[in-house]
Amino acid sequence: MAATSNAQYQHFVPQFLLNNFSHPYKPDGEGPRRRKGAGKRKYEKGMYPKDPVVRNLDLLADPPTICEKPVKRILGQMNMYQDTSKPTEQQQHVELLLSKLEMRASEIFRKITKAFEQKEAGLWLTRTERNLLRKFLFLLKYRGDTFRHRFFHQNPEDYRENDRELLREYMAKHGFKRPVDVWFHNIKAIIELDMDPGRSWQLDLPKRMYPDDAMWFVSHEGFYYMAICTPSDAKDEFILTDNSYNIFEGPNHFVKDANSGELGGSAYTPLHEFAPVSPKLMIILRSSVLPNALEDVDPEVKAFRAWQRSLAIDMVYDYEVTSLLADLPIEKATNSYTEIVDGRISAISGADWKPRKDDRFCFRFFPICSKHVHTINGILLDNAGRCSSVVFESQESFARTLEWYLTAPCTVGKNIVPGDADGRWATLKKLESVSRALGSDKETVWTHLEGVPTIDYEDFRTRKLAQRRKLNRILTGGSIVTFMEDLTQAGRMWTLRVKIDSWSKGKVDEAVRHRNRELLLDAYLRLPPRRIWHYIRFVRFSILYVHYNIPIDDDEGFSGPEDAVVRVHQLVSPDRLARLIYTAGMNSIDMRSRPWLDLWDPFTKDNLEKVGPREVLGLARMILFYTPGIPEVQDLARQAQLEILRAGLHNKLGMSMRLFDEGDRIELLTRMMVRESFMDALRGRLEPSFLLDLKTALFDVAYPTPPQT
Repeated sequence: MAATSNAQYQHFVPQFLLNNFSHPYKPDGEGPRRRKGAGKRKYEKGMYPKDPVVRNLDLLADPPTICEKPVKRILGQMNMYQDTSKPTEQQQHVELLLSKLEMRASEIFRKITKAFEQKEAGLWLTRTERNLLRKFLFLLKYRGDTFRHRFFHQNPEDYRENDRELLREYMAKHGFKRPVDVWFHNIKAIIELDMDPGRSWQLDLPKRMYPDDAMWFVSHEGFYYMAICTPSDAKDEFILTDNSYNIFEGPNHFVKDANSGELGGSAYTPLHEFAPVSPKLMIILRSSVLPNALEDVDPEVKAFRAWQRSLAIDMVYDYEVTSLLADLPIEKATNSYTEIVDGRISAISGADWKPRKDDRFCFRFFPICSKHVHTINGILLDNAGRCSSVVFESQESFARTLEWYLTAPCTVGKNIVPGDADGRWATLKKLESVSRALGSDKETVWTHLEGVPTIDYEDFRTRKLAQRRKLNRILTGGSIVTFMEDLTQAGRMWTLRVKIDSWSKGKVDEAVRHRNRELLLDAYLRLPPRRIWHYIRFVRFSILYVHYNIPIDDDEGFSGPEDAVVRVHQLVSPDRLARLIYTAGMNSIDMRSRPWLDLWDPFTKDNLEKVGPREVLGLARMILFYTPGIPEVQDLARQAQLEILRAGLHNKLGMSMRLFDEGDRIELLTRMMVRESFMDALRGRLEPSFLLDLKTALFDVAYPTPPQT
């Protein structure tokens, strides 16, 4: 450990932000009197007149106490970023990097507060300034005490978070000895990241830090927009807590572990995140899944947003999700390269939409009503169970917002769960006692949550872990961050497909329409296979969930037969991979939408009444088996066809198979014979479970094969 002389008090909320909540220290009266014969006067708590101090609710005191604390000794810890793996003179390298970033960020925050003090409507920031601000906001979350507790372990085995296997694998691969070393490394990687206008940094960052957290940063920066709020009532103020920058508003679902009885989170979706700037300014990050009236004028954008919301919310929670801040009157920043024409966003004449460093963004100051201010403060207070401090400027304003929180309906929180895992009940009683001391005589409103769902949490966690690993495999050939771009493009691909079909219906000959579909598909199948995988997910959602109202759970929405193909992509010829993914995925959607369809008995009542025998045969006939692109399988197919023709096996099939013509009978017999030899032909190339999944994907879905006769 470093010597005592190297000890430093290091803030996780920078002093330049704390100073926005501060006032000069003014001792009562003349301050502490000196004893007779004493030397220099000593002021209380080491504070001297005019030192910056903040009013603070000390939640660690018993009873909790409102007091003043010096800015230099609040919302921080001793040697929080000390890297003891380094030589003594290098142990504060992370703190040094943070200090340099804070210096640059403080200039932007000062620009914000100065514009507000001068009663401007808003302010302009360059793209470089905006990107630096977004990076800094993420680091306010990531560098804080919550994440220090996540990573501050000396041994990999002591790291017990849900991603423990992934982190330990990452540590072993890159030579990290301690989880805390990964945290320090990640902070450094983000600080040093050059967020270029072309966003190539999204491809670079996962190579430079723990990929899961890199993906989180990309999502935080790209799937939320930033707005600045101020109270419309001069008496209202925002508060600041230890974990303000870690708090979100949105659904947060808890379950109880059937084995340990402990509570844990099973799903959460941030809709709004918060960054207090001063008592009068709050930066809000708003999720892109929430409606945006100006952008949603474009039907394509509106449809894509609806799909994003369904994936993030509707398919995750079995209850209606609403945001407490849905009516918050905020909008995206305007910019220097677009304008609003007839209610639509258009490029300014001469602009080409290409992002540049000198692009500018105008951030307005949005006035918000007392209810919204209290709601935001209430969300912060509702998550103060592990906090030591609540910082505020005016005691009168704090008393009002505290009383509002305690007496408001429980939609804002105050839900006491069995076991009281997060100390919420104890914190609520502390806040109630403070409110009483500040003059409130109103009764606190709270509720007990009974009947928390019980699950095998370890099984739940490992299934989620398997999905994350599967996603990483599926992204082979790209980057973890191309997930975002591919997702967007997949939505556009499906929209174009639907638009072309809808426009041509009744206007163009069916043969031409079919040809157009084939040409479009041919163009799509030249795209990277990972994008086709995303496209299949989009089609599955649109057809099954939206059109047929067929529920799609996690397995159906994430794991289709196309995943089995992607998992063994190394076996498939690169020029055939996209088509095989497409064939497996689209066939599975068709089968799921028509569960009554019996491929191999076209004379069933359902088949004859709904589609007729020729359409029943359509799925079985759609593609020949020599196309999968797996050499071993193709060799088996050639050998099987020679044997079929030599022995005339295609002329010896039963009645139901005689509906097929000669070529189709040969094809189906080929599939049947290859299926029998499939496992032996590929034995040793893959894990047996992978082979079994691939066999199912090929012979049950991509190339439907009759049962043995």
